[in-house]
Amino acid sequence: MTEYTLEMRDICKSFFGVPVLRNAHLEIKPGEVHVVMGENGAGKSTLIKILSADYRKDSGTVILDGKEMNFRSTQEAIENGISVIYQELHLNPHVPVYENMFLNREEMRGPLLDKAKMIKKAGEYLEAAGIVIAPRTLVSDLSIAQRQMVEIAKAFSLNARVMVLDEPTAAITDKDTERLFMLIRELKAQGVSIVYISHRMQEIFEIGDRCTVMRNGETIGTVEIKNSSVDELTSMMIGKSVQFKKESNSYIKLEEASLKVEGLYYKDFLKDISFTLHKGEILGFAGLVGSGRTETAKCIIGDYARSKGRITVKNDTVELRPKKIKDSLSNGVVYLSEDRKDEGLVVEHSIAENVVLPSLKRFGKNLVSTKMINRYVQDSVKKLNVRTNSIFQEAQTLSGGNQQKVVIAKWLSTEADVYIFDEPTRGIDVGARSEIYDIIMDLAKYGASIIVISSDIVELLKLSDRILIMYDGRIVTSLENDGSLTQQDVTRCVVNG
Repeated sequence: MTEYTLEMRDICKSFFGVPVLRNAHLEIKPGEVHVVMGENGAGKSTLIKILSADYRKDSGTVILDGKEMNFRSTQEAIENGISVIYQELHLNPHVPVYENMFLNREEMRGPLLDKAKMIKKAGEYLEAAGIVIAPRTLVSDLSIAQRQMVEIAKAFSLNARVMVLDEPTAAITDKDTERLFMLIRELKAQGVSIVYISHRMQEIFEIGDRCTVMRNGETIGTVEIKNSSVDELTSMMIGKSVQFKKESNSYIKLEEASLKVEGLYYKDFLKDISFTLHKGEILGFAGLVGSGRTETAKCIIGDYARSKGRITVKNDTVELRPKKIKDSLSNGVVYLSEDRKDEGLVVEHSIAENVVLPSLKRFGKNLVSTKMINRYVQDSVKKLNVRTNSIFQEAQTLSGGNQQKVVIAKWLSTEADVYIFDEPTRGIDVGARSEIYDIIMDLAKYGASIIVISSDIVELLKLSDRILIMYDGRIVTSLENDGSLTQQDVTRCVVNG
């Protein structure tokens, strides 16, 4: 009897001659939660995609329950007990929950689909997972958090031997996270092996047993989490210590308002939102999922039509009209969405095409200059340290952190006055976070004004000059981040309103 449920030995993989995995290895014991950590681009996703047969390895060995496996398809991997829930959800939004759960393994009654049986079984799996969603509900009607929980219930229904969870809590509430952890513990008790990919240190120490750290395509080491520390894991990931201390911002001009929001209402949700963003200021927005942070941002940029209220820019001299995105863009207000793949990038297009998309006019009036575009994008890629072989590489082939940098480069090309960052480091490793923080600080230094919407309170404490707390569609508190503000202070306000 082998000690491990799963072993991946000496796995190598290259794309277009560029190595992304170099003799990587991973050993998972029965009934353990094994955390995999590393910077974006470290090779975590590639390793998992080789396990699930999304990619084929160049060399190396995959052993499941003591037997060497060479899966020819993702379906074959699933049939052998490998279930992967990716960070980017793979549900079909146009069909009901139960159809998603039984895709490619439909229940039949003779030559016909047995819908009643699938609905009944889907309901049982959802109930067992503590998820209150009707099986007939269209996925498009679900929130991101609800879709995540459906993915998890679907994985439970597969009776997996090895379940991979890629950033499973990135889009779900604290309450859903508690339920997820309870389910993970139940699965552990049944002997299921859990591979848990996350950058959230707090939950890693709460749920994990062992942790394997990857860097630059290689396995750096595996440690017992109870005997480790945040400093040790961070150091293993990036080879150096990263500080998250608030830096003073001496570039704020209180006499100048870059953005002013007065009495903003949206449907029955947002109520009397009012605040001022000063030139050079970094303003944080904290709140629970559903508190109204993103809705506020989308009303500001004109994506959502506000019910009433006034929004002005350029020191209260220009008013932005409701439901007019063009108004915000032409007046230097841009929004970097939390959903970088659906709202931030055209993933099938190249890095160069994405970067210059909102600012083509600066590269020529009637005909754009390809030479100017390529030079500008090369400089942007270098400045933001985007890890790529070419500016013509498709955005969808980049890691999450590098995709986020391309989104930032895209909006930097507009030379905006106000940047709204919505969850700027969601699903991004510590090293890439540090680089993005530097970019945000530099924007403020050179005169831009920043709004940062984040669920990561440490992130807000590091970046923000003030933090606005949203609760149930209202701004309920404004906190000065003067160095004495603590994570506990902010958390207390976020939870209690």
